[in-house]
Amino acid sequence: MITDQIAEEPRGAEPGQADRADVRSTLTELEQQARALIRQRPVVAVLAAVGVGYLVARLVSRVLR
Repeated sequence: MITDQIAEEPRGAEPGQADRADVRSTLTELEQQARALIRQRPVVAVLAAVGVGYLVARLVSRVLR
């Protein structure tokens, strides 16, 4: 399997370049989905952000104790 991946990569390309392109593509897609959600349901997006912020703050406060 690894040899197949090596054979598929273009010669002269950096070894991790294909992986970075995949990650960039995935992040771009997630960004577009997030923007669509924010446009369609701004109140839900704000409440979700507040909820995530609250959870992160709780986790950080427990770690710092």
